[in-house]
Amino acid sequence: QEMLGTKQLVTGPLNESKLKSLPEMTDSTKKEAMAFLEQMLICSYQSQSIYFPLLACRMVRISVQYGWTKTSCVGLASLALSLVTVFSDFSEGYSLAKISMSIAGSDQDKRVL
Repeated sequence: QEMLGTKQLVTGPLNESKLKSLPEMTDSTKKEAMAFLEQMLICSYQSQSIYFPLLACRMVRISVQYGWTKTSCVGLASLALSLVTVFSDFSEGYSLAKISMSIAGSDQDKRVL
């Protein structure tokens, strides 16, 4: 349910512009939470955990609610991967991956890429 709700939240042509126009995250607690979730996401990917899609969804939801941070692109790209692997939704996965790369490319910190 979490993944379907997040998919509906970020997919579609109208939401692409919404995602790209989100403000920068200012809450330091949320930034720290996103950094922690990014580390958990990497670990869950490497261990092929069933929690990988859930962590990606949580990162995207926090980003949509509180704004973008450097790790938001990682969450969005991971959600794209999850859409492809869990739902076989190649078109939406590809679209989200492109949005993630576009947002990451506009960041001055190239570590995200």
